[in-house]
Amino acid sequence: MFKQFLLISGILLSLLFSTSGLALEQGKNIRGALCLVKADDKIVLVNEIITKQISLPGGTITPGETPELAAQRETWEETGLVVTVGAVLGYTDSAVIYSCRSDSDVIAFKSKNVFDGHELPIWFAPHYGVEVASAMLVDPNEINASQYRYPEQWQFIIDMATQAEDQPVNYVSELMAAAPKIHQIQLHWIVSLQQAVTLLPEPLLNGVNLMANWLTKLASPLFLIVLFPLIAGYFGKHSVFKMFFVVSVTSILSLVAEQGFTLPRPHAYIPFLEQHQGYGNGFPSLPMALWVGVGIILLRSCGRLYWNRWVALCLAIMSLFMLSQFYIGEAFLTDMAMGGLLGFLIAWHIIRLELKPDVDINTLLSSRGVWWGLTILAAILTVIWPFPIFTLWLAILTTASMLVLVMKKIEFRMTETQMWLAVIVLLGGNYLISYAATFIAYSGLLSLVAETLRFPVLMVIFALSWRKKAYK
Repeated sequence: MFKQFLLISGILLSLLFSTSGLALEQGKNIRGALCLVKADDKIVLVNEIITKQISLPGGTITPGETPELAAQRETWEETGLVVTVGAVLGYTDSAVIYSCRSDSDVIAFKSKNVFDGHELPIWFAPHYGVEVASAMLVDPNEINASQYRYPEQWQFIIDMATQAEDQPVNYVSELMAAAPKIHQIQLHWIVSLQQAVTLLPEPLLNGVNLMANWLTKLASPLFLIVLFPLIAGYFGKHSVFKMFFVVSVTSILSLVAEQGFTLPRPHAYIPFLEQHQGYGNGFPSLPMALWVGVGIILLRSCGRLYWNRWVALCLAIMSLFMLSQFYIGEAFLTDMAMGGLLGFLIAWHIIRLELKPDVDINTLLSSRGVWWGLTILAAILTVIWPFPIFTLWLAILTTASMLVLVMKKIEFRMTETQMWLAVIVLLGGNYLISYAATFIAYSGLLSLVAETLRFPVLMVIFALSWRKKAYK
């Protein structure tokens, strides 16, 4: 198994670093270009998804591109602002920083975020939800150096901000009129719901908010990390393959639909609705699709897929989850309804296959053709949409395909002690990866590598935690 682990790791690293040589060809000094956009004595900063740090809009200069054009392009892709690149304000070790001015009015929301900044409407920006979670106008003196991607450069950025060209800002309370009609109606419902909750007595208000935030944690990948060892312990190897197939297909179809529909979440139009940090497109709701699909397969595995108290409990939890997501401005009801429908249809097709007498679902879902087929699909999607999330799924499915080859002919079992130990080890491993990633947050490439390898590494650890029983 250790040899297979080394093989998997080598292939994944080759996938990730195959394009890293491009950066070295840009030149020994200037490889990037940044825009410092100043408005109302504040500067535009973006909140990066991969590094989980804030930075100036900008990025790598591509071959044949001038630094000015790179700064202009990256600023549009990350913030949705079309800018005119002005004077050079200064240089870092590898990038040039320009004073940039927006060609149109800078629009920002009146409400303030956790950085004491005013968020910009950027749901139409090409890299929103892909590389950038949000963009904001903020007083640079309100930002701690540790929050910036390159802390040692922050004082330099503050000094340059005094030299940049300033421009006015148009502050707005909300942009509901920019939303589709069906979303405008639901936005009014969310506002009314939040206003009604604020009228409750303080202890009850705090209880509602606490419950909503806890229920929203069901959307966290941590629950899936815990779920798979439990499935392995109670239902065995083939149930793990089946559940992972449902999760993989549901996730890929949801992500493709999100790229097609590009419908943002409620808080993109009214930031003060947001009580839980989220970003990206929300149609269909991936968490809802996953939990409906996973829930149906779990109930069938338990022999409980008929009307009983367990089904009623699952429906109650899902209803509360939907209400919580809606209340905190994380998802529209239509997003969750379509997500739930997608999860139901995928689970229904799996059950139909199980009921066919001429189909052995366990053999089918442990065949290399199925998993390599999904891997090829992920590779094609990564070419079409070269986004980190598709790179992540390519790495996950490549790992899954190889693990299926290793584990297919071996029968495994997991004792209850091993099951709970696996849960603890996986949660601990996830924490260690997150902690280690903080030391490389300065590098977008290294941060991408860390995030891309997170789940493949956890998958290999999970596979190693199973005890070999016998060969078929």
